[in-house]
Amino acid sequence: MLRRTLFASFVVLLFAGSALAQTAAPTPPAPVPAPVPIPAPKVFLTTTMGEIEITLDPVGAPKTSAHMLKMFQTNHYIGASFFRIEPGFIIQIGDLDAQFKGRYPPLSPIELETATNKHFKGAVALARGDATNSGHSSFYFDLADNPSLNADPNAPPNTTGYAVFGRVTAGWEVVEAMAKVERAPTGGPFPGKAPVVPIVVTAIRTDPPPPPKPKPAPKSAPKAKKKR
Repeated sequence: MLRRTLFASFVVLLFAGSALAQTAAPTPPAPVPAPVPIPAPKVFLTTTMGEIEITLDPVGAPKTSAHMLKMFQTNHYIGASFFRIEPGFIIQIGDLDAQFKGRYPPLSPIELETATNKHFKGAVALARGDATNSGHSSFYFDLADNPSLNADPNAPPNTTGYAVFGRVTAGWEVVEAMAKVERAPTGGPFPGKAPVVPIVVTAIRTDPPPPPKPKPAPKSAPKAKKKR
């Protein structure tokens, strides 16, 4: 009787083991693919002294870089002239042409964004007036590390300093050559700091390019006049 019981138990265990062996192992979940990083937008600024490549910073200054990309994609800076050159500090350009005649920017001012960006040699930043959120279109190149232009760490975020929205990634030799040109003793908003020979923007392209303009709606055919 004991042998029969042991044999029956052995058969049951053998059958159960066979059934388990035939059951497929659970498939592990497929790994979630890592998001593909979107390349930072680039701006190619062609001037009468050469081309400067600016890579925008959508991480450190997302609102400001998006604002400036739109600004570069307009024709606003074509014909703009550099009006402030301070060796060892900055070179500035914006809304003035070679005769220092101003043109109003096509976009509204942008709120200040300085919490997560710093001024370093080669940085590109948005100028502003005394009002915190007055940054509009005038921008400058840092010729050196300029910590004095950073946000005050003891002040509330985005209330002090100037927003760095990109950096020069090619053509730095052009910027350095600009810093060495002769400057006129008079003229411009910063007397003694404008170049004698104007340095003018002649072309701009961006990557990505500007979105295509919407096609105008087709004109409806004129209504036929009723004969009397």
